[in-house]
Amino acid sequence: MASAQTLRRTAALMERPIEWIGRSLGVLVVMLVLLLFAVVMLRYGWGQAWPWMREGVQALNAAVFLLGASYALQQGEHVRIDVFSRRFSPRLRAIVESACIVFLLLPFCVFVFMVSDHYVWASIAISERSPEPGGLPLVWPIKALIPAMALLLGWQGLALLLRALADVLAPPAAESVP
Repeated sequence: MASAQTLRRTAALMERPIEWIGRSLGVLVVMLVLLLFAVVMLRYGWGQAWPWMREGVQALNAAVFLLGASYALQQGEHVRIDVFSRRFSPRLRAIVESACIVFLLLPFCVFVFMVSDHYVWASIAISERSPEPGGLPLVWPIKALIPAMALLLGWQGLALLLRALADVLAPPAAESVP
């Protein structure tokens, strides 16, 4: 069986693309803020409304949310209920974390991917456009973010599983005697 150190190194390698994607999303957030500011200024300042700009705000918001989910998980910024686990030993916490990843997170990712896959391919097949005149010319790239989120979240979940397994395999720390 692999050593704890090997598992941690492998997890760190797996997490690099997720970290790069997460840090790159800052550019999309800036674009989102600027586009939303432009939409508001044009609408209330000059009485102009361009559907592609409004839909662009929605698309950027979807991209940040869906692509950022795996980064949030990596950084520990996801919702977690630590009422019970804060009293657990590090080893028991790692066992519970592993079980949650295997029985909750990974099946969720597989389900989302399987359900959304045909949805995206159907959109590509018909070259789906925005139903609103003047809207975005293609909708499938936005829909493709759904299975991409499932893949990235599953990938990060596997990296966290390796880290948790490393914590389970690691020898317990020597307790200091006062």
